[in-house]
Amino acid sequence: MNISSAASTASASYTTSGATDTSALEKQKAKLEADLDKVEAGRDDEKTKETKTKQLEQQIKQIEAQIAQKSKSSSSSAAAGSLPADKPSDTNLLKAASAAQIAAATTDSAGRFDIRV
Repeated sequence: MNISSAASTASASYTTSGATDTSALEKQKAKLEADLDKVEAGRDDEKTKETKTKQLEQQIKQIEAQIAQKSKSSSSSAAAGSLPADKPSDTNLLKAASAAQIAAATTDSAGRFDIRV
């Protein structure tokens, strides 16, 4: 086993923790972004950098989706007390992206995620 495979295996554990708090997810995202910067500045060959970068970007996208879902669920639970449980007030609510949509997401020239639904 070489060092690059050990490093990529270690980074996979970030998203498996049971973090339910948005601030904990934000901390995970910041750590992954720092790791991404380290990979880009590292001395690995281009193929290894590309693999690690894709893994980290995928994990960042998953955490962003979890954050969006948490913020949506917390805002909807606050409003749920005033609405009837059987009928939502608006059928055009934003929904969290699916895992397949997240996997197919790209970034635009400014580095923002672009998920086509």
